[in-house]
Amino acid sequence: MSKNKKANLALTDLLSRQNYLVVQGNDLAKSFGGLKSFEQRVLDYCFSYVTKDSRLEDEYEVSTLEIIRHFNLNTSGDSYKRIAEAFKRLNENTALYLPITRSDGSKGIRMTQLFSWIDFFDDGIVRFKFSTDSAPYVLDLKEKFYSFRLGELSRINGKYALIMLKLWESNRRGKNKYTTISGDLENWQSLFLGKDKQLPAGRFFAESLTRSIDELEEKIACEFFVTTQKRGRKVVGYEIMITDTSI
Repeated sequence: MSKNKKANLALTDLLSRQNYLVVQGNDLAKSFGGLKSFEQRVLDYCFSYVTKDSRLEDEYEVSTLEIIRHFNLNTSGDSYKRIAEAFKRLNENTALYLPITRSDGSKGIRMTQLFSWIDFFDDGIVRFKFSTDSAPYVLDLKEKFYSFRLGELSRINGKYALIMLKLWESNRRGKNKYTTISGDLENWQSLFLGKDKQLPAGRFFAESLTRSIDELEEKIACEFFVTTQKRGRKVVGYEIMITDTSI
């Protein structure tokens, strides 16, 4: 086997193993599957600091006390520790894999991170900067995706409900009443569980999809209809139609 063919196979294998590959800006709306619910909520809080006037080189500052108040936590040392741990996890688990092309047309992948750095100070101040590679996608995300308010996000507690909410918004065009999301079982599991975990289809449906739908229907004006796609008796994917009942 030639070196070029081996390299191409290695690249293809790398791409197939990633649970998160940025293709366009609003894909950042899809959660990093390995993050826990609280970590996702802290990440959304960070995104909320980006405005339409933000620039690629901007640095941001948040107060741990503000985060505590926003999420209705108590002001004990445990809450500060929990937030510090959340930022640590964000630093460790927000890798991005960006498709790149050289001038000669050869394709590759850039392995980078969402954050350039995160500073956590002993007075509770947290400063952070999005990486040079991710900042354009973050700005695009703010413009095209975050149509719902941070307050709506704060009402959602479950990890899977947060993921489903982001999938809804990232697949929605404007304020359409109806949104349809389709995917194979592997893709759904990757988004909800991360790249290293899989469940039998029945368990995944009950523990991830159904749980997320139940919470969203309880807390937001929406209705879900799920079609299970099968090949014979085997579940191969799902199609979910979401209705915004507030419209």
